[in-house]
Amino acid sequence: MTKKAAQGFTITVIVIIVLSAAAYFILFPPKGTYHIDRYIPREQQDSLLVNVVTLMGVKPRYADHQTRMEPRYRQFYIEQSRNYYFYRYYVDDNGSHFFYMIRPARHPLGNRRAIGGSFRLGDDLELLDYREEFVTQVLEEERLRELADVLFPALIAGDIQQHLSNKLIIEWPDDRLRYDLQKREWRYDVEL
Repeated sequence: MTKKAAQGFTITVIVIIVLSAAAYFILFPPKGTYHIDRYIPREQQDSLLVNVVTLMGVKPRYADHQTRMEPRYRQFYIEQSRNYYFYRYYVDDNGSHFFYMIRPARHPLGNRRAIGGSFRLGDDLELLDYREEFVTQVLEEERLRELADVLFPALIAGDIQQHLSNKLIIEWPDDRLRYDLQKREWRYDVEL
């Protein structure tokens, strides 16, 4: 093979590699910055979801904020978790996990709402420093997805306060209802 033929072959191989890589990224785009698959392995996502629903969801009849994590209630939360999903998820450089979850709403129209918050992840997907920063009004799911583009980046940046007064989109916190960090639930008796 002549030197000129070798150079032509090398250029052809480079072009094929570049075109193949471009086609691969077009056909299989990388997950977005705010997609849970970037941060949590798929085989752990269901367990993490159930752990969050255990704090966020409706408690079983005889459970309270102290007993809701007991193993006897796990199946109750597994069933409930089928109606929840992480729409946005992000882990910052300090290991803080931020979420924007869409969940069912107890509303006669059967609509949904979103909750934004954060936690750190301990051993066995244990939720440490769990907190919910806001709960949206009951809205159509498409509207909740649109709001994620504004609310989630503000949550990550620590700039969510500017949106909390917009009662057309945010239901809690309000003048009376606040998130209790100790009991990890929305309550009317939280001291400011």
